[in-house]
Amino acid sequence: MNTRLILLRHGETEANVAQIWQGSLDAPLSPKGQAQVAATADRFQELVKTFPVDRIYVSPAGRAQRTAAPIVDVLGHPAQVHDPLREFDLGDWEGRSFQDLRETEDLWARWDRDPTFSPPNGESPATFHRRAVGALTELADAHPGETVLAVTHGGIIANALSEILGDGPHEWDRWEAHNCAITVLERNGDGWHGVLVNDIDHLGEALRES
Repeated sequence: MNTRLILLRHGETEANVAQIWQGSLDAPLSPKGQAQVAATADRFQELVKTFPVDRIYVSPAGRAQRTAAPIVDVLGHPAQVHDPLREFDLGDWEGRSFQDLRETEDLWARWDRDPTFSPPNGESPATFHRRAVGALTELADAHPGETVLAVTHGGIIANALSEILGDGPHEWDRWEAHNCAITVLERNGDGWHGVLVNDIDHLGEALRES
C-alpha cells in the first residue's frame, strides 16, 4: 500500500522578481507566475490520470492559495489549509532584499557557522528543517495508501527533499525548487523514492526562471 506526496511550489511572485525575502509576508503573483499557474493546472489534468489525488493541503500564504485555486478546480477536491506548510519565517528581517541580508546581517555566512541562529522573532534553519520534514511526514502518516498534494514553498520542498532523498539539511540548496515545480514522492516498505523531482517541463522555456 504505497503512499504518495505530490509537492508543488507556488508561482513566481513580485517579491521573487525583486529578490525580496517573503517568508511569512506575502506578495502577489507576477504575470509570469500567473502564466506558470495556468500551465501547471493544465499539467495536472494529465498528471492525475497516473496519480489520482485524494487530498489537497495548502500553505496559509496567499501566494500558495492562489496557486492552488485553479488546480482545486481541475481536481474537484477542496484544499485544506495546513499551517506547518508555511515558508521559513525570518521574523523582524522579513521584507528585506537578499543582497541587504547578505551585506548587512552577513546572514548566509552566519547560518553556515551556526544553523541554530534565528533572527529576532524568526526561526533558525535547524528549526525550520525539522518543521519542513515533519509537516510532510505528518501528512503522509495521516493518509496511508493515498495520494496527497501539498501546495507549499521552495524552502519547505528543498529542506524536505534534502532529508528524504539527500544527505541532510546542509545540502538543501541542491534540492531548491523552481516556481511551480512538481515533485512526486512515493513511500513503500523500502522508504521514500522520488518518482518525479522538481519537474518544470510543463512550463516551457518562456515560463522558467531566468
